[in-house]
This record gives sequence, structure tokens and C-alpha cells, in this order.
Amino acid sequence: MGNTIEFPNQEEFYIQKANQCKKEEDLIGAIDWLEKGYNKTRSDQLLEKLWILLCRSQDWSEIIWLVEEFQLQGEKYVSVYLEALIHMNRFEEVEAYLKHSEHLEIPWINALQLKMMNQQLKQEQEKVQQLQEIGEALQKKDKIFSVEEIQYITQVLIDSTLPQKEFVIQLFLLHPQTPMFDKAILLDEWLDSGMLEMIQLLWNGELKSVNRNKLFSISKSRLYKEESVLLDELMNCFSMEEAVIFVQKWMQDIIRLHPFQEEYISSFEEWIEYFSEKEDLMQSLFYDDATFVKQYDDFRKSKY
Repeated sequence: MGNTIEFPNQEEFYIQKANQCKKEEDLIGAIDWLEKGYNKTRSDQLLEKLWILLCRSQDWSEIIWLVEEFQLQGEKYVSVYLEALIHMNRFEEVEAYLKHSEHLEIPWINALQLKMMNQQLKQEQEKVQQLQEIGEALQKKDKIFSVEEIQYITQVLIDSTLPQKEFVIQLFLLHPQTPMFDKAILLDEWLDSGMLEMIQLLWNGELKSVNRNKLFSISKSRLYKEESVLLDELMNCFSMEEAVIFVQKWMQDIIRLHPFQEEYISSFEEWIEYFSEKEDLMQSLFYDDATFVKQYDDFRKSKY
């Protein structure tokens, strides 16, 4: 039998590897080697070198992981750990730690709270600037947004807690190049978090005004059905594959038509009877807004 060669665990090996990475200005590689070494040896020497590199690089997520993973308790670790939490905007965890750490000195607590306040102000300023940049882009009526840009804008506006977001939502709803589906989602968000009594919406090229007291959320629509309930109903009459496609189309269409669903659809039964005869059902899931609305204009005409 040949000799078994084990991966070395001596701290000198990891220090040499880390030093080589530093010579090549590969700080991330050096940190990786020191982390591997400390994880294997629990060497205080490796921990000290690793900690110095993490603090120099201000790798806040790695600092948080290291302290939590190995439950480092020393003051120098805890102080930087709390600062890392602040930089990662995890303010509630810092406040909870300070609340339950009566042994900490008041001047140090005050300094930490000041850092937290500064970071919170910085975060708010960044979010205001983010909304401003989105608003400026939405004022360009001829701008065509990519799918990724629409997803980004929509998510930012949903996540934002700033009152200014209501006016950016208005710009999104009025933009001729923003999709109907996403307009519906943000109209729902406006109903939930906005303050204006009325908002305007450019829907299929037509300017419409929507009153808050007459608007309902998508899930409160008379036509809305839970996906699981809808699937159960459809599987009584269609194959699993067909039922899944119908569920996808119904859920998507109900959102795209919001808040004007009932102008086109009287009942689910009437809808399923009409669309079950359409061979292009799958293709219709990918229609652009103009083609989609024409499909529903044809559907509405078929009822008369």
C-alpha cells in the first residue's frame, strides 16, 4: 500500500499560502487560506492574522460570519462585529445587543449609537437618491426599459418605506413603456401604502383616473381565485398539463387587466368556455400588452 498524504494542517502552511497571496495582491485568497487554516487548527496566530486582514479589507459580512461561527467573545471582536452589523444595516440586532449588555461602558455605547445614526442617515439618503434616479428615468417617456430594469424598479418601489415613493409610482403608472402587469402590482402597492385620494394610470394608451375609495386590491377582486383552488376545479375537466396552463393564464390575465377585470370578464365559467377553444393559449401568455388587450376586445365582442 502506498503512503497516505494528508492535507497539512500546520499553521505555518496556511501562513505561507496567505503570504504568497498577499504578495500577488490577492487579499481575498489570503483571507480564504487563513480561514481554512483557522477552521482546521483553531490557531490563535492564524485568527490574529485573519482578523487583521478582515478589518483592513472591511469585509463586514466575513467579520460577522467569523464572530458568529466561532462565538468570538473578546472586546476587540465584539466592537468590530457590532460595527459590521451597522454597516450591513442590521440595526435591530445592534440595539438588542446593547440593550442586554449592561457591562459595556457608556462612552463606547454612545460612540456606537452615533455610528448607527450616521449609517441610518446615509442609508436613507441613498434610498432617496435611488428613488430620484428612478423618477428621472421614468420622466423620459420614450425610454424602453429592459425586463431586468422593470423588475429592479418594481422591487425598489415595493420595498421602499419613503413617502416620496408614491410620486415615483405615479410616474411608473403613467409611463407608456411600462408593462401592464407591473403597473397592476404597483397600483396594489399604492393602495396599500399611498396617501393620495386619486392616482392616474395610462392603461392601453388611455389615461384613466383611479379613486382610492373605489379601488380594490387584486386579491380582493370578485374574480380572484387561489391557484390551488383553481387547479382543483380545472382538473375535473382538463388534463393536468392543460389545467396548469389555464391557471397560469387566468392568474396572469387577472393581474394584467387590473383594475378593469370586470369590464372584460363576467364570470370564470364564461372565460374558460371561450379560452378552452383557443389553440394559442400557451402563446397568449407571452403576448405584448397591445396584443393582449386586443385578445380581450375579441373576447368581449364574442359575448354579444
